[in-house]
Amino acid sequence: MPWCEECSRFYNPSSTAPDGTCVQCGTLIAEPPAPGEEEAAARVPWHFWLLVAALAVYLGWRLLQGIAWLAARF
Repeated sequence: MPWCEECSRFYNPSSTAPDGTCVQCGTLIAEPPAPGEEEAAARVPWHFWLLVAALAVYLGWRLLQGIAWLAARF
C-alpha cells in the first residue's frame, strides 16, 4: 500500500493518480502501473460469471414454474 509522508495516510493503488502521485500533494508514492497491468486488474474473475450463469438458470426455471402455475390456475 502506498504511503504518503506529506499527507500521513495510506492510499490504495487504484486511488492514486495515474502517474503514481498523491492526489492531494503530488508526491510520488507509487510506481505507475505497467501498460498491460491495468487491463489485467480490471478483468472480472471467472467465479463471478459462474454465479451469473447459475442465477440465470435459476431465474429461468422460476419463470417456467410461474408460467406453469398461471396456466394451471386459469
